[in-house]
Amino acid sequence: MDILIKEIADFLYSFKNKTIEANILVEKYSEQIKNYSKVLTQQGLKNEYEENFLTILGYSLRLDDIKQRIFFTFQEAVYAIDLDKIMKNDDSLKLNTVVYILVLDCLIDEYKSGKIDKELKQEALRVYKKIEERKAKEDKKYHLYQY
Repeated sequence: MDILIKEIADFLYSFKNKTIEANILVEKYSEQIKNYSKVLTQQGLKNEYEENFLTILGYSLRLDDIKQRIFFTFQEAVYAIDLDKIMKNDDSLKLNTVVYILVLDCLIDEYKSGKIDKELKQEALRVYKKIEERKAKEDKKYHLYQY
């Protein structure tokens, strides 16, 4: 596994069994998250995982409060990394590491500036909605087979 991915995964994993408020996360770790995000973007991983990034960002946007979005997205990131480590799923570990750091960086930028990129928000909501609709269709098919 790539050394950077391992380093970022270990950073997220270090928060297992800890609760960290959004303002503390931003205050203490925003530069580290920004640096990770920058390097991942330079390596082309933001483009490679763009749909996943937009999905998680869209999912986070269902919460109106930016502090809640940061808090819950961070908790989900830690949980996903923990699960990937338990399952020894390196592909999922890489995906979750990249996507959650990119989303957290985006959310932290919004928190600090008070502004959200309207185009990015619309694209994230569109991708998330499309995935939710696909899931609803599959659920409907499943329920039809139950009768």
